[in-house]
Amino acid sequence: MTKKQIQDNKELVFQKVGIFVDAENIETSGLKHHGGRTDYKKILENVGDREILRIIYYKPEFKEMSEDFISFWKSLGGEIKRPAKNADCFLIIDAVTMAEKLDVAIILGGDKDYMPLIWYLKSRGCRVEIWSWPEATSQDMKEAADIFIPLNKSFIFAR
Repeated sequence: MTKKQIQDNKELVFQKVGIFVDAENIETSGLKHHGGRTDYKKILENVGDREILRIIYYKPEFKEMSEDFISFWKSLGGEIKRPAKNADCFLIIDAVTMAEKLDVAIILGGDKDYMPLIWYLKSRGCRVEIWSWPEATSQDMKEAADIFIPLNKSFIFAR
């Protein structure tokens, strides 16, 4: 994230934010392109002083999730949803349902399947931010969002 992007986010303190995490997309891309696990705490710190109304982590139930991670996520005030298969539908329905209460929807994931969601959220007056690994984010997503925040090695846990 650039210094200007961080400053822009910190100036927007009165925004109500919903954060929707496509865990498979973010975590697989972090491992593949940067060789490590995604540091969610650092991502949340970079949201700035905006009010986070909801932060939801979507991961299919057939994928492993440690008790340590579940405890960590809940300590952040987050919610976990475990669909039977692909998490996209759950994420989309939650974002659409919450759109009226949000100023900003942050989608952690670069999956092009979210294009209709971006268009819908923007039509409802929400600002849409895509926070994702640039190597795993379609150009269409980057352009459709109000802002694209490229994740980089600084968002990988140091070993």
